[in-house]
Amino acid sequence: MVSIFTVDLGTSMTAVALPLLLIRDYGTTLATGLTLAIRLVPSIAAGPIVGRLLARRDPRRIAMLSSLLSALFAALIPVCGALWQIQILTLGIGLAVMLAAPARLVLRPAVVSEGDERRGNGLLMAAQRVSTLSGPPLVGVIIAIGWPLWIAFLLEAATSLVAAVMMLRVPPLPSAAGEEAESTCAKDRRVLRTAYVTSTRALLHVISADAFICGATLTSFSYLLAVTLGRMMLVVMGAQHYADISGFYGWMLAAMGVGGLCGSLLIGRFKRSSTGTLYVAVMLIEAMGWLSLPWLPNFFTAMAVMFTIGVMESAGYVLYYAEVQIRIPRSVMGYYYAALIPVGDAFMFLGSAFGAWLAGTSVSAAAMIVASVMGIPMLLTARWYFAPPGDISETASMRDDAKPAERRAEHEA
Repeated sequence: MVSIFTVDLGTSMTAVALPLLLIRDYGTTLATGLTLAIRLVPSIAAGPIVGRLLARRDPRRIAMLSSLLSALFAALIPVCGALWQIQILTLGIGLAVMLAAPARLVLRPAVVSEGDERRGNGLLMAAQRVSTLSGPPLVGVIIAIGWPLWIAFLLEAATSLVAAVMMLRVPPLPSAAGEEAESTCAKDRRVLRTAYVTSTRALLHVISADAFICGATLTSFSYLLAVTLGRMMLVVMGAQHYADISGFYGWMLAAMGVGGLCGSLLIGRFKRSSTGTLYVAVMLIEAMGWLSLPWLPNFFTAMAVMFTIGVMESAGYVLYYAEVQIRIPRSVMGYYYAALIPVGDAFMFLGSAFGAWLAGTSVSAAAMIVASVMGIPMLLTARWYFAPPGDISETASMRDDAKPAERRAEHEA
């Protein structure tokens, strides 16, 4: 929880500081949107190979490496003097995130007991939401007292180092394959192609075997697109409709963080409620919240709506992560996340690249698009979230993936 809190604290500060820095210096241009989106490129291009690493390496070490890389790249942002330099460092941060996200998700079974998935994932989500709550106000304080904006990036570097150290206290998970197999695979010239194929097969296997995971997986892509568009819409709203409110974007993220903290803690109390009913309800309520933002009468009403959106967002994530832990075996989970995250990042790339432009054209139209992209897929797949767990097991392709040398020997024989 401490590691998640510290690393996400730095990320939440950068999530506010970087758009403000880019828009201040380069305007709401397509180049600015692409700079915000470029951190997703490593995950989109190479994310599936992380599943192979997670199956054979200690996820703690991968999470620690990602934190160290994040610290390095974030610390270098203040010395940049050109947009292309910021883009390169943003690309490096994306590389670190590509390693970090699935590694920390795979580690959840090491610290969350069987049968306690909803409460345990709720506490971990609460740690994330506390950091989301704390980061934007810290950036606001930095600006208010007259410190340069680059202080936020140095603080992210410091929090990443703390996150790396705290991972040493997380218990290890047994690897899914022996060291000998990993060493053999490292020499295989086809290792990257094999990793892509195995992760993709795992994703397809999981969604074909379990209706809930299928629906949640498919709608997660549209959801990430919608949320990314929505956040870029908030940046534009702050510049156009709430220009008299200093730090509007930060305040909105802070309200969302407070709501997220409440949602992650409260959802664990609904033990007797159907997961499917809760999941559909929170997603549709969140969609309505995004839709209402351009027509709200004042700043405080917008804060209340963003609080509600935060509650619904966190509740949905907790329900999703709990069901993944219940329904997907550890041996498959790493491959699943490694294939899932890059596709989701591709949709976030689209939202980051075009969100500011879309909202700049029409905030009202952007809100309707956000609500439609988020809500309609949930309605179309609603009945899938009431299905019992499917029979998900490690496939032959995943087991054989660890032994290419043996397969080649058998083939030659």
